[in-house]
Amino acid sequence: MTRRVLGVAFIGVLCFLLWLTYAFYAKVFTDTVEVRLKTSHIGLQLNTHADVKLRGIIVGEVRSVSTDGDEATVNLSLKPEQVQEISAAVSARILPKTLFGEKYVALVPPPDSEDTGHIKAGDVIARDKTAVGIEIEKVLNDALPLLQAVDPADLNATLNTLATALEGRGTEIAETLTQLDGYLKKLNPSVPKLMEALTKLTQVSQLYGDVTPDLVRVLRNLTITGNTVVEKEQQLQKFFTDVQTLSGTANGFLRENEDRVIRLGEVSKPVLDLLERYSPEFPCFLKVMTDTVPILSDTFRGGALHINLELITNQPTPYQPNELPAYKDKRGPTCVGKNYSHPGEKPGPYTQDNPAPYITGEDGVIGDHNKLERFPLNLQLNRAAPGYLLDTGGAGTPAEQKVVNSFAGPAMGVPAGDVPDLTTLMIGPLVRGGQVNLK
Repeated sequence: MTRRVLGVAFIGVLCFLLWLTYAFYAKVFTDTVEVRLKTSHIGLQLNTHADVKLRGIIVGEVRSVSTDGDEATVNLSLKPEQVQEISAAVSARILPKTLFGEKYVALVPPPDSEDTGHIKAGDVIARDKTAVGIEIEKVLNDALPLLQAVDPADLNATLNTLATALEGRGTEIAETLTQLDGYLKKLNPSVPKLMEALTKLTQVSQLYGDVTPDLVRVLRNLTITGNTVVEKEQQLQKFFTDVQTLSGTANGFLRENEDRVIRLGEVSKPVLDLLERYSPEFPCFLKVMTDTVPILSDTFRGGALHINLELITNQPTPYQPNELPAYKDKRGPTCVGKNYSHPGEKPGPYTQDNPAPYITGEDGVIGDHNKLERFPLNLQLNRAAPGYLLDTGGAGTPAEQKVVNSFAGPAMGVPAGDVPDLTTLMIGPLVRGGQVNLK
C-alpha cells in the first residue's frame, strides 16, 4: 500500500515539474501587457511565441492567432518594462527574419513626435497601411507559395551559383544597368502608346480567337480542295488547254470584229432601252397569250378549223383628210387583258354584253369611227344583186356557194370560179337572207 502511494506521489511530482517547466517557458508567472493586432491573412503565418520587436529590440511575443474570415487577430504579450517606450499610435508589420525564417511582428512608431501616451492593456494595434507596409505584405503573400514549393537547398545552390557568376563583374553590371536606365528613360514617353497598342492587340487577339474555328474550317476545306485539284490534275490541264484555245479564238474574233461589236452595242442600246421601258408589259402579254391558248385549241379542235364570227357593221364614218398617221403615243407600257381595269373604264372579264374598252394611242385617228358597234338587225350591205333575196335553200350548199361567188369574185377582183371556199364559208352567213343591191 505504501509503495503504491509513493508511486502515485512520484508520478504527480513528475507531472508538476513538467507543467512547471512549460509554465516557465510560456511565461505563465511573468507579468505581461495583453494587446491585439488586427491584420490581414498574412497574420496567419505567425507562429505562437514569435517575437514582437520595436527598433530591433524584443518587447514581447505572440500568444495566439485567430481569424473571422475577413482578417486575422493576433494576441500579443508585451513586457511591462518596455510598454513605456511603445506609443499608443504604434502600427505593426509582419516581416520574415530570413528568406526562409520564421516571421515576427515589427512595431512601427508613428512618424510624428506628438505625445499620444504609451500603449495600455486591451489596446488594438492596426497594421501598417503605408505604401511600404502594403508592398511588403503583398510580397510575402505572393512569395509564400513559391517558398513552400522551392527546396531551400536548391535555392541556396542557385543563389551561390548566381553569386559566383556575378563576382568580379560589378563594373559591367553597372554599365548594363546604366544603359538599361537610358533605354527605360527613352521608352517611358512611349509607354501610353505602348499600352494602347497592347490594348488593341488584346482586341485583335480576341477577334482572332473568335474567328479561329471558321479559319480552321476554311483550311480544312482548302485541304480537301487541294487534294481534289491533285486528283484531277490531268482534267485541269486539259481544261486549261481548251480555255487557252478558246481564248485565242475569241481574241482573233474580237480583233477582227471589234468595230462591228462596238457598232452592234451602239445600235442595240436604243432597242434595249425601248425594251427596258416596255418590260413591264411583257408579263401581261405572256399572260394574255396563255389565256388565248384555250381559245386557239378550241378553234382547231378535232383537226379542223372552227370559226366563231362576231359581226360588226362596216365603218360608218370614213377617215378625214386631217387624220394623218402620227406616232405620238406617250402612254408607255400598256396591256389589255380579259380582266383589264383602267381608271374610268369598266373592268373585265369582257364578253359580248361587256365589251372591252377601246384604248388607242395618239396615232392621228380622231375617235373610234364606231369600230366597236355590233351587227344591227336592219343590216343593209353595200354590194348585192339588185332586188335579189339570197335564199338558196340551204346553208353551205353548192347553190349558195355559186351565188356568193358571183358577187364575191368581182369584189375580190378574181373570176367567180377562183373564189376560195373559205371565202364562201365566211361570207355566206353574213349575206344569207339579206337583200343585195349591186351598183
